[in-house]
Amino acid sequence: MVSLVSLSSFYTLHLIMNIPILDLKRARLRIASALEARWARILEENSYILGPEVRELEKGFADFLELPACVGLANGTDALILALRALGMKPGDEVIVPAFSFFATAEAVAWLGGTPVFADVDPETLNLDPADAAARVTARTVGLIGVHLYGRPFDVDAILALCDKKGLWLLEDAAQAHGARWKGRRVGGFGRLAAWSFYPTKNLGCFGDGGAVTSQDADLVRQVFLLANHGQTSRYHHTLVGVNSRLDSLQAAVLNCRLPFLEQDNARRRELACRYTGGLQGVGDIRLIPDPEGATCVYHQMTIRTARRDALMEHLKTLGIASSVHYPSTLDRQPALEGLVTVREGDFPVATAAAQEVLCLPMYPELTDEEVEQVCAGVRSFYLSA
Repeated sequence: MVSLVSLSSFYTLHLIMNIPILDLKRARLRIASALEARWARILEENSYILGPEVRELEKGFADFLELPACVGLANGTDALILALRALGMKPGDEVIVPAFSFFATAEAVAWLGGTPVFADVDPETLNLDPADAAARVTARTVGLIGVHLYGRPFDVDAILALCDKKGLWLLEDAAQAHGARWKGRRVGGFGRLAAWSFYPTKNLGCFGDGGAVTSQDADLVRQVFLLANHGQTSRYHHTLVGVNSRLDSLQAAVLNCRLPFLEQDNARRRELACRYTGGLQGVGDIRLIPDPEGATCVYHQMTIRTARRDALMEHLKTLGIASSVHYPSTLDRQPALEGLVTVREGDFPVATAAAQEVLCLPMYPELTDEEVEQVCAGVRSFYLSA
């Protein structure tokens, strides 16, 4: 009989080492020749700012999302901040945000003098819990930011119903959800505005910083562009105090090369997620995050949950398998928000548990089936050797 220890050793010895959490070199090689031609044209034409590549990207991404309007911006954080400004958020306003997300979701509200009011997340999807959000609405609440976490759409119907009932606007934080659908429609057009990031790790990422705002309301998107271009309506004529947050042509060119592959890349991510599910279902105490009914998810992250997260992460590291934690803390615990938000022990039990348990495994379209099996084998070996 083969012992569990020897079986674990077998897995260890047969693992392919050095499986990164993300390999942008593979992504770059797929578009290298096309990108070189685009960059050469930019250099020849000196069209670095607000040039043809940016206009092509804005139209192409809007068409992909089946929306009338998109504006490219310098990064995803600016997308949130400028969207909030366009929506009329003022100092002292309250905005409800999920307690479990990247810091920028709350940071944008705080940067403009508002108060981020945290709400707990759903115990299954880890997206904003509509019932908990509803309980946190006050007379000072003006809107809500919903995050499509890990590429899974939040419950759009329930959140929109809450906003309609309370007279609030909805801003979608779609930074992790390029191409995801809710009941057949692409995310990015459900809220008054949607903020996007094109950070290199995203499903649609550039090779630097980049962002965008989209909407069904073209006038509102034009307002965002105005704010992003120094409030300038014509050369040296400024009607608003804005900022400089323009997507540059070199990064737009990267996105124009990658956008045609986005649909097939997302399909590949779903295929890889199925392989992960088959390889990890029923292993140890691992819990897989389910896809919400009615949603087409794009698996920005392949996230599992385990009470032994840190030990598993270290075990995988010894095998040459990278993993990461998104996110290790709830937003209300961030030191930067001390004094701005009230922290009460036990206020966000689901988000707190998630921060202690989530672990993201390698996930990108260029990942091979063999590499996924190696990762799954590495995870299984951890539990077999325990």
